[in-house]
Order: sequence, then C-alpha cells, then structure tokens
Amino acid sequence: MTEAMAGDYSKKLRALRALCRAGESEDVTVREFSSMGRRAALFYVDGIASSADMDRFLLRPLLTAAAPEAGAELSAHLLSHVLPVASLKRTDRYGDAVARIFSGDAALILEGMDGALTADVKGFVKRAVSQPVNETVVAGPHAAFTESLRDNLVLLRRMYPSPDLVSEEMTVGTRVPTRLCLLYIPGIAREEVIREVRRRLLGCRADYVSSLGMLEQLIEDDPFALLPQAVSTERPDRAVSFLCEGQAVIVMENAPMVLALPAGFLHLFHAPDDTSLRWQYGAFLRLLRLGGMALALLLPGAFLALTVFHPEGMSLSLLTSVVESQARVPMTLFASVLLMLLVFALINEAASRIPGAMGASLSIVSGLILGQAAVEADLISPLVLIVVALSGLGSYTAPAHALTLALRIAQLLLAVAAGIGGYPGMMPVLFFLLFRAAALKSVGFPCFSPAGRGDRLLRLPIFLQRGRGPYASPAAPPRAAEPVRAWRREGP
Repeated sequence: MTEAMAGDYSKKLRALRALCRAGESEDVTVREFSSMGRRAALFYVDGIASSADMDRFLLRPLLTAAAPEAGAELSAHLLSHVLPVASLKRTDRYGDAVARIFSGDAALILEGMDGALTADVKGFVKRAVSQPVNETVVAGPHAAFTESLRDNLVLLRRMYPSPDLVSEEMTVGTRVPTRLCLLYIPGIAREEVIREVRRRLLGCRADYVSSLGMLEQLIEDDPFALLPQAVSTERPDRAVSFLCEGQAVIVMENAPMVLALPAGFLHLFHAPDDTSLRWQYGAFLRLLRLGGMALALLLPGAFLALTVFHPEGMSLSLLTSVVESQARVPMTLFASVLLMLLVFALINEAASRIPGAMGASLSIVSGLILGQAAVEADLISPLVLIVVALSGLGSYTAPAHALTLALRIAQLLLAVAAGIGGYPGMMPVLFFLLFRAAALKSVGFPCFSPAGRGDRLLRLPIFLQRGRGPYASPAAPPRAAEPVRAWRREGP
C-alpha cells in the first residue's frame, strides 16, 4: 500500500484493480477509455462518487482533450488545460490513491503519466444540518455538526471567517484510514499543545477508529481516570469558543461532534448558552448547577452515614421520623439506598435507548409507578425515595453526559463507603477521588489549572472577561482592548 506508483500504465492498472478488489466488489467501478491517443482509466466507488460530476468534469473533458505540446508534462497539462475540477490532487502512492477512492474521489491513471490524479467528486448521501440533540439552548445558534467532515469545516469557517484558523488534514487507522482535521489558531494556541496532539494522533495504531469517543480513549492521558480529559461538543459556536481559548479542535469524518484538547473541569461544567445569557442569570444558573452536582455526589452517602452510624447528629423529630418509616421496611437503609440508586440508573439507561419522546415518558412513568408501589408495599422508606430522587435530579444538572456518568459512579462508591464505615469510611474515598481529579492532566496540562483570566467558575460580565482560557499561549493577545465598552466613556 505504501509502494510508489511507477510510470508503467499496465502495472498501475493491475495493481489498483487488485488493491480495490475491482473484480470482487460490485460497486468498485473501473472505466477504461482513450484520451489524447493514450490509454486511461478512472477508478471510483459507485454511490459514493457522483456519476454526474464525473461525466461533466472528468470524462467529457478527457475524451475531447487535445494532445499536449511536445515536451509538456501530462499531469501539468491536465491540471492547467483539461480538467475543470477545483480539488484536483496528484499522488504517487498506491495507499493514498486507494484511500481517496474509497472516500469518494475518482482516481485517474493515464499512459505515460507518473502517479495518479484524484478528483473530488463526492456525491454520497449525508444528513443535513439540524438542531443539536444533546446541547439544546434557549439563547444562541441552533446549528449542529453532521457526519460530513467537509460540512463541519464549513460550519466552523462560517463561525470564524478568518485565515488565522489553520486546518491540518491527516488520517488515523492502520487498516481502514479515517480522515480527520486538526484545527487551531496560531498565536493563541500553545505550540507545545499542537505538537503533542499531532504526535498522539499520528501515533494511533488501531486498525479502525470508528468514532470520536474511540479516538478520545486512544489519545487521552489517563485511561483509568473517572473524569474525561477532553470535551466534546456538537455545536459549532462552542467549538469556535474553544479555539479562541487556545485549544485544539479535532474534526473527524462520520462524527457528528468535535473534540477539544486540552480540557479541564470547567469546560465540562459550563453550559453552551451561559455566554448568551446576561451575567446575573448565568452566575445564578452555575451556582444552581454546582449545588445540584454536590447533591448528586454527596447526598446518598451523607444520608446513609448520618442515619446508620451517626444518628446523634440529627434532631429528635427527624430521627423519630426516620426510625418510624424504617420500622415497616424489611430491608436495611443501606440496601434500600443502593437498590434505589441502581433502579434509578436502570430507568435512565432504558429511557436513553428508547427513541424519541417515548423515552422521557417511560422514565417519568416508571419512576412514579415503581416509587409509589415500593412505598405503598413498605419495601422502601419514603425518605430514601426523596434522597435518591434529589440526587438523581442533581446529576441531570451536569451539562456534559460524561460528567453525569462520572458523578453517578462516584455517587455509588461514596454510598457504599458510607454504608460500610459511616463518615470515617466515606471521607477517605471522597478525598481520594478529589486528589485523583486534582492530579489529572489533559495533553500534559492540569485539568484543574488555576491559570488564565477568562471565564472561570462564576459567570462574570463580558467586559470583564478580557483574558483567555488557562491553556492559551502566554503571548496570546487579550480578547479585547481597553476599554471594552468605549461608548460608556465617549460622547455621541
């Protein structure tokens, strides 16, 4: 596959036929014809390449082309006088030619011409730009990425119409190459970050990288960490904000979202429409979000530790209520809390696998029916149901799905530790999780980095956010010059 394409036309024809399995695969088409008195052949995959574009921009010009002048190079003559195709590339390797053929390009070999010419005549079916599914917003754009690499790049270019945005194309996968693009803004992104991300992408040795999530697992720093070390988004506006903060963005073919590196906890904590809302609303929602995540993480474990091992910390009326409600339940509090946490996780997983609005309806109905039936049958204490429901609602406040799953796993660990040893058993596990998260790195940079003067934990007014994110280059210019709101100081 890495062998160079020699000038012998017959050898190239036989080699490409064998590599593309033209005799075995029905959709692999080889169109042989004569052009300028020479033998020629077009290789393409039917259905992926557009037949109309090939007829108009390749076959007709080649069949009617005049012979080049004596001494003129064939490939240069085709590029400058014959083929009216904007994206026309020359390749000298069989592997590159085959990869482009199966990506939707057409490969042309001509007698007397070295290598091959590939033309972009893609015509496969693709999904149109639609609204985001997971990152819906009240205020802000409503466009989402699709599975087409080219369309996603167009969406990003529309959001950032500047030549400062650099796009490097490469492939991952040793047996089935998958195209992707590494995007960054020189002068804002750190050079060492771009070099490290590029090195990790080129170092992937998997046969086939089927999704962006699989690629994330191949290039992340710590595969055993609970928190993700990269942030994904399906929104072009959020991807552009990552670029402006000095991060690198990876766009991959067949992936309806992009990946941003380095990434910290705050990137997982921020919601897409925080910037579009006024700073008072955004700050309030972030505080509410932070409280909900704390409830999801700590409430079940703290409830178990307090009621089972440290009842002296409760008031007499609350302790009486807990004892009376638990007296009718055959299971212990520890077993009841764990059972309800697992049932709640089961309902969420089942609802996410059911398409459309039926999934949300199923989760609500199942929770109500199961909870009411368990309480009426004296299988579960009403207080346990309230605690688990509050912690479940708190987990939904996490904007990133990966952060929600991490909270639920940590929630179960803390509940088990509290049920076994109370607060003395829960606190070491909590500190271990916190220390583990504090030591986590993304592309070599701490995920909880305190550097940077950009958008941090609380949402500040736009005119005060002149700094960039913690991963931007120290030499990067500020977001805006002083004063940001010049109209407040200048007259009409």
